[in-house]
Amino acid sequence: MNGLKTIISKELRRVFTDRKLIFSMFILPAIVVIGVMYLTSTLMNNMQDKVKEHVSEIVVYQAPEDFVQIAEGTEGISVKYISDAGRLDTAKEQIRSGVIDYVVCFPDGFEKAVADKDGLVVPEIKTYYNPSEDTSAQAKTNFAPVIEAYRSKLMADRFGSAEKAVIFTVDSTNPQESSLVDEEKASGKAMGSFIPYFITMIIFAGAMGLGVDSIAGEKERGTITSLLLAPVKRVNIVMGKIISLSILSVLSAIIYMGSMIIAFPMMMSTEGATSQLGGLNLSLDAVQILQLVVVVIGAVLLYVTIIGIVSVLSRTIKEAQTYITPVYMIIIVAGLVTMFSSDSNNMLFYGIPLVNIAASLKGILTNDLTWMQWLLTVGVTYGMTFILMAAIAKAFKSEKIMFNA
Repeated sequence: MNGLKTIISKELRRVFTDRKLIFSMFILPAIVVIGVMYLTSTLMNNMQDKVKEHVSEIVVYQAPEDFVQIAEGTEGISVKYISDAGRLDTAKEQIRSGVIDYVVCFPDGFEKAVADKDGLVVPEIKTYYNPSEDTSAQAKTNFAPVIEAYRSKLMADRFGSAEKAVIFTVDSTNPQESSLVDEEKASGKAMGSFIPYFITMIIFAGAMGLGVDSIAGEKERGTITSLLLAPVKRVNIVMGKIISLSILSVLSAIIYMGSMIIAFPMMMSTEGATSQLGGLNLSLDAVQILQLVVVVIGAVLLYVTIIGIVSVLSRTIKEAQTYITPVYMIIIVAGLVTMFSSDSNNMLFYGIPLVNIAASLKGILTNDLTWMQWLLTVGVTYGMTFILMAAIAKAFKSEKIMFNA
């Protein structure tokens, strides 16, 4: 036990007495996360301000006179009326290039068709816009009320009032009451789509650099020899390195998550983020918190042992980094699989290592995780951790592996 404490103390002291490691592990991540989110928020705000301030350039082809009267005076738009088919084709090309935002095209004989009270011919107004341009999409939204107002005017002309042409309406008086949603579950679902991905990625990223240096680095520098010759059981060396790396990985993850919590209000200050993420109010009960802690600890231990086995089988830091990169990609893909999957009842997800961690985190946040799914995740995760620990301990007993013979 004393040997285990000595190894843990040695590994932690190595990090906390190195200013460069402290800066790279605990200070730089916070600066990067807050800086990136602040920059993203600023750019989003600037983009939205430009869209709001932009005067939509709209071209209307063969516009009836009564339509012109309705369109005139609408704020935020500049309308140009044309009647030449050649200019219409030019306007369409200018939409693709971003010069014009929106084109409204009235068909030939439109006024005659709408004047026909029998309604034998239903004319079609065609519109064109560029969805890849924010200003074009905004122009379509801004001009929609003008077209709708014109439709109401024509219906009133034909039937005496627009209401006479309406047979029934849908949710015209209860738009708020029609939405029956469990806000807590909706918040959990929204956050559960991206938080598990970030948690798994952050934990692995925090352990990756230190884990590679802790074993492969010592092998490359030759310091592993004196450690192995010390009067300490090799299993204690393995356990000490894994525990110390797990502690450092958790601290690194806390720094990342704390930085995201601090920077999150910056993202919420943008109109787009507020509309999509506003109102999120996630609360976890004691059982969910317990489930979350057990899964996260299992994830940390599994990721550390994965990094450890790669590191112990590598001769140098560079070689270990080469091997660890594909593993990191697998971690990212595992998070993405559950992020875009809605089949939360599929037990297969909870039996696949790495994938089950992200799936369980998502299930906990959405309050959809069953005890069987949680137990399967915990069993597989901790079982894989134990197997990898045993493999690392066996590798530590091999002189060929440890001394790069």
